[in-house]
Amino acid sequence: MAMQPRLLSIFDILGPIMTGPSSSDTAGATRIGLMGRQFLGSEPESVTIHFYSSLAATYKGHMTDSGVVAGLMGFGVDAPEISDALSIAASRGISVAVDADVASDRDPSTIGMDLKSKDRSAGVSGLTVGGGEILVTAFDGFSVELHGNENGFFAVFRPGATNPEKIADVTGYPAETLSLVQGGSSAMVLGTGDEPLSRERLERLRLLPGIERANSLHSLLDYALRDATPAFSTFGEMVDYARASGLTLPEAVESYECRRSGVDGAFVRRKLRAAWMVMLDSAERGLKGRNRLVGGLLPGDDGAKLLRAFHERRTLSGDVLPLAVARALAVMEVNGCMGRIVAAPTAGACGVVPGVLITAAEKLRSTPEEIDDALLVAAITGLLIANVAPISGAIGGCQSEIGVASAMAAAALAQMGGGTPVQVTHAVALALKGVLGMTCDQAAGPVEVPCVKRNAIGAANAFSSADMALAGIESVIPPDEVVLALRNIQTLMPVELRDTTIGGLGSTPTAARLKAELLERYRTRT
Repeated sequence: MAMQPRLLSIFDILGPIMTGPSSSDTAGATRIGLMGRQFLGSEPESVTIHFYSSLAATYKGHMTDSGVVAGLMGFGVDAPEISDALSIAASRGISVAVDADVASDRDPSTIGMDLKSKDRSAGVSGLTVGGGEILVTAFDGFSVELHGNENGFFAVFRPGATNPEKIADVTGYPAETLSLVQGGSSAMVLGTGDEPLSRERLERLRLLPGIERANSLHSLLDYALRDATPAFSTFGEMVDYARASGLTLPEAVESYECRRSGVDGAFVRRKLRAAWMVMLDSAERGLKGRNRLVGGLLPGDDGAKLLRAFHERRTLSGDVLPLAVARALAVMEVNGCMGRIVAAPTAGACGVVPGVLITAAEKLRSTPEEIDDALLVAAITGLLIANVAPISGAIGGCQSEIGVASAMAAAALAQMGGGTPVQVTHAVALALKGVLGMTCDQAAGPVEVPCVKRNAIGAANAFSSADMALAGIESVIPPDEVVLALRNIQTLMPVELRDTTIGGLGSTPTAARLKAELLERYRTRT
């Protein structure tokens, strides 16, 4: 079957709900592990994980090896077991080895796995592409294109012994809807549909002559792509769609998601409120100041310190901003200690939206419905940006993460403040313009320095941008053109400034010392 285009859901942006610290390198890695488990057909007995380039140097700080192994054991992206996955694997008798090729020129987002069980083996490769999104690119030498949101099946067979027509007959999939992937002496058929292939049909498929391997594919998501034609694709189209349909902006976003995913408004609101509850919980937990971060580069109580200063009247920036910043810091500290957070749009920027929205909702005494509306507007903002510009720091710098999160928060604030759809979009443009060019220059590798405190900057930027937009101040450069500018800068940004730890703050003497200390701790730990 020809692969469906990957039309984003708002829950690809406001999510996943996950265990930190990195949406790409922890949640994405876990999803790649889950896909490896499906291709192998069981839990492996031995695993060799391959990391390349910058990820080969930073994977320990992102708990990427733990994420892969957790997925291979069947744990989801929000499982607390991710932090202990390596020890759990050892207790189950699973052998885990890591091949880290720092000198490789392969895409650092690539994760490879060599998997073995009692009676079979599998080689699987995939990419983490930002915000927990993945793309599985290879299985046992076959080129594939799977995002982890597919239901269906795969079958490896010997041509001549059987053919796609017989496979279609057994599985119930029309032959013209199957994808045929040629290999060496074997070929593979991929079929995707609304549901995984049933156990009965799978057993019949495995009995066909020439079938070497066949398994069902199960989506890793609880929502599916039902209609690949978007209701709108740009900020300008969104405003026009709402106006022409007589809808408010949140109603237009809900309409987009219902059409895209084939769900109803009640489903959308349930998922929004589940995300909101995790945001509230992570902020409350983080403000207790008992956060032991993976890398240990920060004390883990910066949010609590700022909250204390606010209550002691030692802050200068009013009665809203210090609270929002304290919460943004706190959520990121929870993320950094392998806590449960909502990627918004990524884990590295997960503090901005909850810090801003929780505080604004308190001040405005917002109803649950008004909070839902703000979350809808935040999510569509990230989605429309991601349509054009990747939201991964490794691809486009921190402007792609903190910048997009700040734009999402600014849009949500403008919505909460009673702004028009046009004012909401100008809040997006003003916020995104303010952080264009922000580099991803981590010190030593963990999602801590400067990531945690950049969430504070994102929160402050969101408030000032929303205030300007609500006052009637407009961006001279239209919102959709600002997004094009973001993509342009992503393309021009040197690789050293894109999550490599070798440029910017990552090149400082202190960062070099911290990196050496961390690597020594990792070696001792393993």
